[in-house]
Amino acid sequence: MSTLLKWTWKFSFSFICLLIGLTWYPYDVFGMRGFTAENTMTQKRYETDFKESLSVERSRRKLRYLTEEPHLAGTENSRKVAEYIRAEFESYGLQVQTYEYHVYLPYPLEVHVELVSPTQHLAVNKESGWAWDKDSYETEIVPGYNAYAPDGDVTAELVYVNRGLPEDYEILSERGISVEGKICIARYGGSYRGVKAKVAGDNGAVALILYSDPKDDGYIRGDVYPRGPWRSADAIQRGTVKYIFQHASDPLTPGWAATKDAERIPIAEATDLPKIPVVPIAYRDAEPFLKALAGSNVPSEWQGGLPFTYHTGPGPAKVRVKVSCEHSTRPIYNVIAKLEGTEYPDEWIILGNHHDAWVYGAADPGSGTTALLEVAESLGELAKEGIRPKRTIVFASWDAEEFGILGSTEWVEELKTELQQKTIAYLNVDIAATGGRFYVSATPSLRELIRDVTENVIDPKTLKPIYENWRTTQEREIPQIGNLGSGSDHSPFVGHAGIPAVSMGFGGAYGVYHAMQDNFYWMEHFGDPTFQYQVTMSKIWGTLALQLANADILPFDYETYATDLMVPVKLLQNSGSEIKISKEVKVLDDLLTEWQQAAGLLNRGFTRYLDAGDFSEISEINRRLYQLERKLIDEDGLPSRPWFKHLIYAPGLNTGYAAVVFPGVLDAIEQGDGTQVRTEIGRLTAAFKRMIQEINAIREML
Repeated sequence: MSTLLKWTWKFSFSFICLLIGLTWYPYDVFGMRGFTAENTMTQKRYETDFKESLSVERSRRKLRYLTEEPHLAGTENSRKVAEYIRAEFESYGLQVQTYEYHVYLPYPLEVHVELVSPTQHLAVNKESGWAWDKDSYETEIVPGYNAYAPDGDVTAELVYVNRGLPEDYEILSERGISVEGKICIARYGGSYRGVKAKVAGDNGAVALILYSDPKDDGYIRGDVYPRGPWRSADAIQRGTVKYIFQHASDPLTPGWAATKDAERIPIAEATDLPKIPVVPIAYRDAEPFLKALAGSNVPSEWQGGLPFTYHTGPGPAKVRVKVSCEHSTRPIYNVIAKLEGTEYPDEWIILGNHHDAWVYGAADPGSGTTALLEVAESLGELAKEGIRPKRTIVFASWDAEEFGILGSTEWVEELKTELQQKTIAYLNVDIAATGGRFYVSATPSLRELIRDVTENVIDPKTLKPIYENWRTTQEREIPQIGNLGSGSDHSPFVGHAGIPAVSMGFGGAYGVYHAMQDNFYWMEHFGDPTFQYQVTMSKIWGTLALQLANADILPFDYETYATDLMVPVKLLQNSGSEIKISKEVKVLDDLLTEWQQAAGLLNRGFTRYLDAGDFSEISEINRRLYQLERKLIDEDGLPSRPWFKHLIYAPGLNTGYAAVVFPGVLDAIEQGDGTQVRTEIGRLTAAFKRMIQEINAIREML
């Protein structure tokens, strides 16, 4: 189609829309929430130009560079990656600033895991080299270790504890098995590894060994690297064991920014670090350890994929675990770029991804960094042609996420007041693509917008809208969107600052998580060989940003928010069997109904407001709209973890990553504290009332 014909068609279509009297409505036929008919067409052109400017080949080149060397946070290679990202942002014509923080990052000096009886076996703490993969011979690859595990040297009998969850220890106790004074071995999965470390220590274990079982991500699932995407026998899952469910700050500056001269607490006073040594090993090394265990056969659901019957122990297997680290404060670098808005420069949409990796990080986080750079480059090119967003789009490349979400958290802590005043939403991508299955979690006010956007981005494999594939995968008429807990850089924005957020990506057969083999070879052969899903992620990410940046009325949906909370409120009735809270929960339920009705009227009021054509109050309406999420935080924080301010969502104490709804209430119920349960319900009641009052105040402005 010629350029003239294309623009003639676009003009005709816009004119027809105006003739039939099409006006803005939250669910209009074009899926453009918050836009007038006239501005819908302008937005469509902007989005089309943006999507068409994205490049598969550019994405491939970017990822090739990002994965050239290992780049653990705090190392020279990590600093070089940050410099590369800064140079890229500057070349796109963006305003760029680097924020330097100094955080506690322990590096391993010695990691020793040995079966000492009844046979002997020394675990290897680095993956094997492979003839066709030069990266596998790199000397700067960090040994397999769990960051923030304390130093220690212990020898004791071994006990297999399945996934190391609280219920697993209860089952062992019922069988008369205690882990007091023992070393536990647990397989990854079921919860965040830091939860496993805490629970093991709380049950009296003296050390914890973690391993990835082949049943979960190894040969039981399919061909392993280098023949397939799954975990090979030597691949080690590194990772932090910092208690990110307590807070995401640098352990030594909990709640304030870790600037070079910041006050720091002693390591011994940190509240978010394990008390026992924790080490990861590959399943080739877990095999002789588990094989040496006697005792009873494990429950059927505890049986893993290694070729023998698993036993609980304890003994006769005896193991030595020794961990020694260099405990230093090291510099990290956040690179922040801005594309300033033409009309509302002090209203920000922030897109974020981290750039540090345990080793090469082709998927985690390289694929996400590639997608972020692609969005920035494409929007930068359009800006050079005079096409710019109304609101400012911020591109954030975080450091030290792998150690416990440090870089983004330090930035939020330093700029919290400004961010709460200016930020409309935070859009996070950690891993952009390990396959073609779309997944997303978000605060409820953004969920309908996400569904709209995915209806207008095409899947490169099926050539259907992402939304259709997403529905098919979930086998749902309306695909489910998860709640935000922790585990990535959305955590400080939602949990600490009360900023609406999204975290998303494309998943698939991904068996090299946090291993050396998460490299360019793996991505090029298994994860996203054509690099089209990384580009597709860029399309979704950038389109979300543009719709928020250009909407006449910001497309938040607080009617959906209230609806989504109705089931969790009802579940509270059954959560505290010994704590009678029926009356209090009934009050919450009634308030949610009032909230839902008020928000529904607000949505319909927007239609009348924009139809009337008097936009004199629109700036103030939008400002109050994007401040609504802040009504759900309490600066006193959750009682047992005050860094988390959000009263609706926080990571679960026994999940670490996954979110729980109404965390203050559930924490108090778990502790059996009836007084605190009622106090927390009272705080929720006050938050719901604040929300209703503000929604009604916005309605009165229409």
